Amino acid sequence: MKKVSVIVPVYNVENYLEKCLNSLVTQTLDDIEIIVVNDGSPDNSQKIIDSFEKKYPKLVKGYIKENGGLSDARNYGIERANGEYIALVDSDDYVDTYFLEKMYKKAKEEESDIVVCDTINVYSDGKIENIKSNLHFSNNEKKNYLLSPSTGCIRLYKKTLFNNNKFKKGILYEDLELTPGLVNECNKISFIEEGLYYYLQRDGSIMKQQKFNDKFLDIFYVLEANREKLKNYPDELEYLYITHLLRSATLRFLNYNDANKYLNKINKIMHDQFPDWMDNVYYKKSSRKLQLVCKLAYKKHYTILKLLKKITNK
Repeated sequence: MKKVSVIVPVYNVENYLEKCLNSLVTQTLDDIEIIVVNDGSPDNSQKIIDSFEKKYPKLVKGYIKENGGLSDARNYGIERANGEYIALVDSDDYVDTYFLEKMYKKAKEEESDIVVCDTINVYSDGKIENIKSNLHFSNNEKKNYLLSPSTGCIRLYKKTLFNNNKFKKGILYEDLELTPGLVNECNKISFIEEGLYYYLQRDGSIMKQQKFNDKFLDIFYVLEANREKLKNYPDELEYLYITHLLRSATLRFLNYNDANKYLNKINKIMHDQFPDWMDNVYYKKSSRKLQLVCKLAYKKHYTILKLLKKITNK
């Protein structure tokens, strides 16, 4: 058994893949494997995968499958993994040289089922931004985990967590659909408060499309799917709705003129299902900017929100 299996799904990333794989083959942790899953990519990504397999035959394992999407490629790689722990790295991102060593060391020292690190967002203009995973809003590590970013790639997972859990195929927000519910199967969750994962903010990503995409509507399904999973964490579930629906989804839908009915749907869900959301303990601890955006969204002050968004994006 390997210490860690790294799963790298690949689709149309020939301009980024080499940097990603270089950051993995130079990891300081020994006894790992890098499983690269070509998800039917039509570009030249396979040539890059072949070159790494040839250069690092004991380290890199390449697979080719029909296109099934990110979740399907991740599940495919996890099923073939031989590691005690699983790490997920998107092929347009890259990691710190000590990423796996620090995560694995923390996992073994604290007997953790999941370890979470901070993220470093990398923008096309060269700007970088450190995103904290542990907000310290609670003294309970599991609650702090639920309040952390849902990004699947900033975690090291005990492989056994995937015995009964898979990423749902064909949806957007696949991380938010899966990662919160894993809390129910964890005895111990740990944090490393250091930016070890570099998340590239690509202009061409689905989240930055100029036209409305029906996949954005998956947010309603994904949050609803968490209701049963997080029934023992009502305050944390409410905060997920506040941050992912009232804030993030509202700001996203503001970009599209034909999305007004979905803005109204967001408002109705919060009004009917979480009427006292402003009293949420975590909301009260959150930033003034988040509080302002949420209040404006709830009161349907969309014109002001658009102006605020335009100013803050400059």
